[in-house]
Parts: sequence; C-alpha cells; structure tokens
Amino acid sequence: MADKTDITQKSKQDKTMSEISERLGAETVNQIQDIVNQQRQQNTMQYQNAQHKQFSTSIECLVNSAREQQMASEQQIQSTLNQASTSLMDARRLENLYNSALQLQQAAQLGISNLQMNARQYKQTIEQMEKDCHEQQVAMDMQVIQSMQQAVSALAQAQNAILQSQAINKMFDSITKCEDNLTQIEQMGQKTTPAM
Repeated sequence: MADKTDITQKSKQDKTMSEISERLGAETVNQIQDIVNQQRQQNTMQYQNAQHKQFSTSIECLVNSAREQQMASEQQIQSTLNQASTSLMDARRLENLYNSALQLQQAAQLGISNLQMNARQYKQTIEQMEKDCHEQQVAMDMQVIQSMQQAVSALAQAQNAILQSQAINKMFDSITKCEDNLTQIEQMGQKTTPAM
C-alpha cells in the first residue's frame, strides 16, 4: 500500500516538474514575441518633444534590461529544475536498490530452504538490482563529466554574474533617468498651465 502511495506521489512530482518546465518554455516564447511587438510599436512612435523622447528611450532601456534579467532568472530556474529531476531519478534508483537489498536480507534470514524455493524470484530481484546499479553508475559518470564541465565554466558563470550586476546598475540608472525626465515633463506642464 505504501508503494502505491509513493508511486502516486512520484508521478505527481514528475507531472508538476513537467508542467513548470513547459510553462517556463511557453513564457520565454511569449516574452520574445512581446519584445518584437514592442520594438515595432516604438519604431512607429511619434515623439512630441526632446523630453518625451528621452523619457521613452529611458523606459525602453529599462524594459529591455528588466526583461533580460527576468529571462536569465527563468533560465536559472529551468537549470535548477533539470538538476532536481536528475537528483530525483538518482534517489529513486538508490531507494529501489536499498529496498531490494532489504528484501534479500529478509530472504536470507528465513533460511536456506526459503532461498531454494524462491530462487527464481530472488534472481529477478538481483537482476533488477544489477540494472539499477549499472544505470546509477552511468548517471554518476555523467555527473562527474558535468561537474568537470561546470568547473571549467565556473569563470564564465562568475563573469555572467558580474554582467548581471552591471545590468541591474543599468536598470537603476534608467529608473533615475525616467524620474528626471518625468520631473522635466511635469515642470514643462506647470509652466504652460496659466495661473489662476
């Protein structure tokens, strides 16, 4: 009964991870489409004066920077989900190995006659353990390779983090420029409004 509950929980976890991955992929496509549509709108936009143009340019810069950071964050989430999925598969294989080993231990405790009577069943269990162990060994070898690749790319990741920090600074600058431009636009409106 516990096995059925575990299987149900695991299938729910797989489904949830799959849905999150699909949603992130769809959101990325939608964001790219939004960027294209906004650029088309901006190309046809008419500016009323220099301040209006400066404000619009600052906002455009801010929107682009924020979107880049959002997409980078979603890529990081996707990477984390992929790692979690791999870890989940590893955990399942290791759990299967552990449970099978416990079954064989219990079989041995029941005595030699039990082993003789159920030898075929226990051989199947051992064959499955061999399969799981081989798959886990391959998975671990792949993780070694990936870890070495990650070590090589660690500097690139650090560089990327520096670039993201610079992008956040750029966003802050854009926000400040927007505020300054809006203040100028507001002051222009006050000058043109006749006094009561």
